[in-house]
Amino acid sequence: MALAHIPQRVLGQQPQENPATVVNWFRIDSLRLHDNPAFNYAVTSGLRFKAIFIVDPWFNASYNSGLSVNVWRFLLESLHDLDSKLQKRPYQTRLNVFVGQPTAILPELFSRWNVSKLIFQASQVSYESKQHDEIIQRMATEHSVECVSFFAHTLYNPNDILTCNNGRVPVSYKEFRRLLPIVGCPQQPIPEPIPEPNPLSLLTSCGVGTNIAEGEIPTLQSLGFAPSEKLYTNHWVGGETEALSRLSKFGSHRTDDPIEWLMNKDSFSPYIRFGCLSVRQLFSQLRQFASLRGKALLQEMTKDLLLREFAFLVAYFTPNFDQMKGNPLCIQLPWDDNKQYLEVWRQGQTGFPWIDAIIRQCRQEGWAHSLARQSIAIFLTRGYMWLSWVLGNEFFQEFVLDFELPTSTVCWMQSSCSGFFCNQIESYNPCVIGKQMDTEGQYIKTYVPELQDFPVEYIHQPWNAPQDIQEEAGCIIGVDYPQPIVDVCNQGEQCCKRIRAIMTALYQVYGTNP
Repeated sequence: MALAHIPQRVLGQQPQENPATVVNWFRIDSLRLHDNPAFNYAVTSGLRFKAIFIVDPWFNASYNSGLSVNVWRFLLESLHDLDSKLQKRPYQTRLNVFVGQPTAILPELFSRWNVSKLIFQASQVSYESKQHDEIIQRMATEHSVECVSFFAHTLYNPNDILTCNNGRVPVSYKEFRRLLPIVGCPQQPIPEPIPEPNPLSLLTSCGVGTNIAEGEIPTLQSLGFAPSEKLYTNHWVGGETEALSRLSKFGSHRTDDPIEWLMNKDSFSPYIRFGCLSVRQLFSQLRQFASLRGKALLQEMTKDLLLREFAFLVAYFTPNFDQMKGNPLCIQLPWDDNKQYLEVWRQGQTGFPWIDAIIRQCRQEGWAHSLARQSIAIFLTRGYMWLSWVLGNEFFQEFVLDFELPTSTVCWMQSSCSGFFCNQIESYNPCVIGKQMDTEGQYIKTYVPELQDFPVEYIHQPWNAPQDIQEEAGCIIGVDYPQPIVDVCNQGEQCCKRIRAIMTALYQVYGTNP
């Protein structure tokens, strides 16, 4: 999907009164007012305040098929929510949205608004994004604009961890955990700021108080989606308001039922990805909850948050981290190139109901449980199809609401035995895992409706059902639902032997876990 042109107001001539301005650049992972150091700094600076968001065409063009409608909708809802919050007291301003590359948009705004300071949240998603921030800082300096950035998308400043490790990046989670007592506890979240009277008067000056934004938030149609584009779910509503509402209900419902895990839509992860919820705010809430209700949940979620910290740290300092080529932490496995396998996997047409249900849930709702994601990752890579993990990571980029490049890359490399894994490599059977997680087939029948009338005893392996059972269920395997794309026994064993042989050879060369 190509990014359509989005009409916006043309930046005209400067007004006669043009006081010095501080620009708060809200980025795609900082769409909130609470615990936002950049916003706090900008809105209390004493200068005229302007809030901007830049829709960078790269955000869409960098993916093979563009981003899914669900991802775009969540982003647009988050922008509308942010704009609504900024319009209220004490800010009474608007979010100005522009389309283009930041290196082209920002210099024009510097001149138009008499910008003296540019404030933003530092990008932490990759080594390349760090380099891009450096380009922005140099460009601002060339225009005599002071540039200030803050690390606020993780619990820790990555540079602090590097300093505690003598400038060396920890390349294992175990090594990373050993550093945390030295680094200390994460900073406490900061409250939403209240501007002083002087900055407040500047907020409403020069036409800002007229509630007219110089660049409007785009619509799905202006992004190139047809009016008839199907939106499958309303479970996820983007924005800080919804994120904080979910946080206020945290811990009200916990379950050990695997089906509820698979179908539950109460996760915070999409809100953390877009910065609608501060990870430090979440961690602080976890600690408060644990003091009242026990420590089991705190330990469980803290582990997830620290794994995320580790992933962001490694990605921030490792070139080409989301690729095989040029990635020093990735084992260069000889993956096959089978376009048929890739296409049926992407469409949820592999013939394995458990796998297809997960793929379709990702496509339709933009989310799947982490255990389910691991199933489709192993199936695509070292389990059965022997295709590169990069292809699966790109699929997640396109469809998954909570996709964050560092964490997703670590998980894909680990599932495919390309990095961050232990010596023991276990075989994997999607039918067995499916039966353990979805015993009655409720999850499968939700996302693979072709099989909704299949008896439970055949729901995980419908190809084994007798012809009369298939006819009675109204689904003929090979006609209404595909035959399995691979032989689960032969192909699985072949892939398992292949990966073990490679790992044995690497162990003989390096003498340790590669």
